Amino acid sequence: MRNLFRRFLPVAACIALAGGAEAVEIRIGATASNLSPSEEFYKDAFLTPGTSIGGTVSVDAPGPLGFNVGAERFSKSAPADWDGELDAMMVSLFPTASWEPLKGFSLYAGPGAVYLWGDYSGTDRYGRFVEADGSSVGFAFSAGGEIMLAGPLSARLEYRRAFMDLTTGEATMDGSTVAVYPAAETDLGYSQFGFGLLVSLFGGEGALFGGL
Repeated sequence: MRNLFRRFLPVAACIALAGGAEAVEIRIGATASNLSPSEEFYKDAFLTPGTSIGGTVSVDAPGPLGFNVGAERFSKSAPADWDGELDAMMVSLFPTASWEPLKGFSLYAGPGAVYLWGDYSGTDRYGRFVEADGSSVGFAFSAGGEIMLAGPLSARLEYRRAFMDLTTGEATMDGSTVAVYPAAETDLGYSQFGFGLLVSLFGGEGALFGGL
């Protein structure tokens, strides 16, 4: 996740400086959210949403257009009556359109893409203990609101709904690696409610480096 921001921030900063301080606003921040799977078996087994911690880079162009780039780690251990565990990384990109009904408060929404990779272990619906890993790309939609707090600091509340599947051709079942034929498809879709704190670096009102 650090490497993502280190690569993206210099490019974003150059765009902001080349276009002028008022042209593009660059913000970075930390995020925390809960995440609940859409697939009924896993939703019932996990009982409560898991926790996702990460960061985001927000680029606001002139007018209503903006981009949110994020990276987050999701982990979830199941309750005592089930032995499931999930550990995954997610990278997302959301072009968004925003509207400011009140000064200092804006609403935004937009479609985007999510790339996920990670490991899973736990008893499946057939009573087998399964260990597997993989990755997938999916489509998602985000909507939320953001309010300016003080100076360069703002707070964001956001909802996301993601749609994706994972095809598994090999897995470890009850301690033995087996080929899965035909390949099994797993619904990796999820719903996510998140909170973020962002700091404006360039281009915004009260930005830390707005005078460059």
